[in-house]
Order: sequence, then structure tokens, then C-alpha cells
Amino acid sequence: MLKKHNREKQAAVLNRAQQQRKHQKKDSVLQAIQKLQTDNQPLTFPNIAKVAGCSVSYLYKWSEITEYIHDLQNQKTQQLHHLEEKQPTPHSLKTLHEVSKQRIRDLVAQNQELKRQNEKLRGHVAEIYELREECHRLRQQLQELTIPKSVSKVISLQPLKTTAQIKTPTSDIPQDILESIKGLGIKPGARLLREISNHSPQKVRSAISAFEQYRSKTVVDSPGGCLLRMIQDEAEPNLPQEPESSNEREFDEWYAEAIRQGFVLDFPKNHLCVVMGEIQVKVKDSHATSGYVNMEWREAKAVMEKQDGNV
Repeated sequence: MLKKHNREKQAAVLNRAQQQRKHQKKDSVLQAIQKLQTDNQPLTFPNIAKVAGCSVSYLYKWSEITEYIHDLQNQKTQQLHHLEEKQPTPHSLKTLHEVSKQRIRDLVAQNQELKRQNEKLRGHVAEIYELREECHRLRQQLQELTIPKSVSKVISLQPLKTTAQIKTPTSDIPQDILESIKGLGIKPGARLLREISNHSPQKVRSAISAFEQYRSKTVVDSPGGCLLRMIQDEAEPNLPQEPESSNEREFDEWYAEAIRQGFVLDFPKNHLCVVMGEIQVKVKDSHATSGYVNMEWREAKAVMEKQDGNV
């Protein structure tokens, strides 16, 4: 009985000593981990075992130690990934690319606006030339009527030329062309009649149709000059075409509704610019200098739908 008691007492002493060594070794491992972190050394099992003075297999023996080391390694990896994810700076390639794309959109819109203004000015110039020729003719006629003739000279009894005789003859111009021009509210001047005579009637009729189509969608400040320019260029009307794809049909339906609601400026589809394969529309914006901003039509559609949903 006494021997059994002594064996149990010895076993308890050995167990306490073993537990004490285990806690000491565990403290050594934790201190080794802390030292490696302080020194910014790689937190690997061989490094930890070397600093703690134990074997690698000993570290894997205790599951709580192994899990703790794995958690620290994962945290370190996540921190490294976070540091690598840098936000684009003002001089990064991504930022410069976005700035370049916006600059291209602005330049394309500005180019379209300058072309429209140039076309309007060309019409004004043509009208000014026509008015200058008419003034020159009237000035000559006035001089003939007001400058006194010398009595010694023989005065011709021939009647003065009438305005109809001085103007360009219209006998060689088809009557339907003259009626079409008058129906447009344009007075056929001398220069316009001469230009009509220099082109075939079919070309002139086609140019008149092109002018009617253009004026139905655009405000024309100088109708006479614009028509003259179209006859010179032998312009032809745009033939209506069926949309080639469901994407075009979707755009046509939405664009017509956006114009009706006053969400975008009413620009003909063939005058809209295309950037990276996407049609750019002119969305009204009172804060913009030009009164509108260029936007890809799908993006503009999403903005309009969002506004409709908030109403």
C-alpha cells in the first residue's frame, strides 16, 4: 500500500515538471515570434525554431502553436497585399488615360461645333457676295439715271433696260425649279440663277431636296446662301436607312424620346460623333460653358432613367 502511494506521488511530480517545461518552451516560442516581428525577419517555422531553441517538429506537435503561427503569417500576407494596392495618383497611367479620353471627347465636340459655325459663315459669305453684286448693278443703273447728259451729244431714244432685262435670263431654267425655290421663301438672285444654270436640272433638284431635309432639322440663318452652297457642292439628300442591328434600333428609339423630353440637344444622328465605337450625345447641362456635355449614349440613357425614377 505504501509502495503504491509512493508511485502515485512520483507520477504527480513528473507530470508537474513536464507541464512546467511545456509552458516554458511555449513561452520561448512566443518570445521568439515577438523577436522576429520586432526585427522584421520572415516569420517561418525554421526561423522560429532556431530562435526558440527547439525543433520544427516540436512546433507542429502543438496544434495551438501551429494555428497561432499560421494566423500571424496570413495577417502579414494581407498587409503586404494591402500595401501593394496603390490608389492611382494624378500622374499615374490610369489617370492620364481617363484625362486623355475626356480631352478627346471635348475636342471632337468642339470640332463638330466649329464645323457647324463654319458652314453657317460660308452661307453668310455667299449671301454677301450676291448682295454686293446686286448693289454694284443698282449703283450703275442709278448713275445712268442721275448723271446729266451733254446737250451737244445725241440722246438715244432707246428705252432703258428694265430690271428683268438686266438680271440673268431664266428661260433656260425649268419652271418647277424656280417655283420650288420661291416656295422655300428664297428670292432667286443673280448669282443663284447663274449657279443653277451651271448645273444639270437633276443635280439642282437633288440639292434643293437636300436643303429641305437639312432645314427641317436645323435652323438656317441664311437660306439663300445655304442653298447656293449646296447647289455648288451638288449635295444630295440622305436616304432613310433601316437600323442595321438591335443596338441601333435601341439607340434610335431612346434618342427620339430623349429629344422629346428635352434631355439632349436635337442633333441629327449622322452629325453625332463616335468615340471608341460608341455614339456621343449632347446632354443639356446649365453648369457647362457650352450648355451641354458630351456623354456616351448608354451612360446618358442610364442618367435619364435615374432622373425619371426620382420624379
